[in-house]
Amino acid sequence: MSFPRRRQGVPSLPGITVTVRSHRNLATALERTREGDVVVIDQRDLDAATARAIVERKPRAVLNASEFISGRYANLGPELLTRAGVALFEGDRARVLGLDDGKELRLDGSTLYDGVVVALDVTPLGADLITERLDAARAGLATQLETFAHTSSELLRREEGLLLHGTGAPVLRTRIEGRPVLVVGPATSVAELKRLRAYVREQKPILIGVDLGAELLVRQGRRPDVLVLTGDGRIGDKALARSREVVLTGTGEASRARIERFSLPFHEVRTSLAGSDVGLLLARLDHARVIVMLGSPATLDDFVDRNLTDQASNVLTRLRAGTSVVEGASVPLLYTGRVRRWHVAVVVLAALVVLGVTVAATPVGHDWWGHLQTHLPAGLN
Repeated sequence: MSFPRRRQGVPSLPGITVTVRSHRNLATALERTREGDVVVIDQRDLDAATARAIVERKPRAVLNASEFISGRYANLGPELLTRAGVALFEGDRARVLGLDDGKELRLDGSTLYDGVVVALDVTPLGADLITERLDAARAGLATQLETFAHTSSELLRREEGLLLHGTGAPVLRTRIEGRPVLVVGPATSVAELKRLRAYVREQKPILIGVDLGAELLVRQGRRPDVLVLTGDGRIGDKALARSREVVLTGTGEASRARIERFSLPFHEVRTSLAGSDVGLLLARLDHARVIVMLGSPATLDDFVDRNLTDQASNVLTRLRAGTSVVEGASVPLLYTGRVRRWHVAVVVLAALVVLGVTVAATPVGHDWWGHLQTHLPAGLN
């Protein structure tokens, strides 16, 4: 008779176990991401809008198949992720994109292991290296601005019909004329939108969501009247289904198929303008009373966080919109909300209480009270 031998304990391997989240559509990958996962992206010069969307999912790390900072311009995305405590890694493009979604790997230092087998060597991008690359990118800012002037003239030549005359702009089902409009861009944060809660509740503006901006509106319990969807289609199905109508810019067969699946009314606009600028232009062409912009560049750093075409798009569209545009950050300073009936009722009631107490403290008030007591039922005296 033989007895089973006691198994030797399996030595624990160094590092931490992480789950890979990878999809050709980043919005889909982020929907699946849980706290502590590793998100795989293919974003050269990661912008702040995408970085904010990633931070909300609280991943442990982001693995990029492209350069986080190429040096073309000082993009803000990597710095934002690092401040949020998210580790950044770069790796060989083919091998990064070859990682399977949902695969559990072991991260030890700068190496990903599949069990004990090396799956991928990665290059960490720390705060010092980010600062060094951003400084190098900012050093060429003067040259970038010269290039920007040329890019602007080219964009104006190419988009003259839409920018100056509205040629090719869709006729929206949503009635905008004479009403306020709120354009929520993909770079909008939850805090920015919450600061406009009173304005949205009381003024009831037309809501135009751009890509991830529409998702933010839906998460805050709002329904986008118009969704401006750019070619990459980075938006979840829930936000897409909640939109009343869609404006699809550029080319995107996958996005068109998703829109048709939900039987949504949609329009196509072939333009190279940035999504937020398309939303702004649509509101301006339909004669909006005022256009409030959220998630749009407001500082020089925000401005250079965009590629040259988007920079030119932003400037030219703002010039076209003129004085009807208001920055979202300025609205709470200018708008304090309207006076409601219950506000007036509370003030009047407080005034009556004060008046009653004041009168009661006088000799006349004592006489009135004594006279009143003589007429009250016995049980109330």
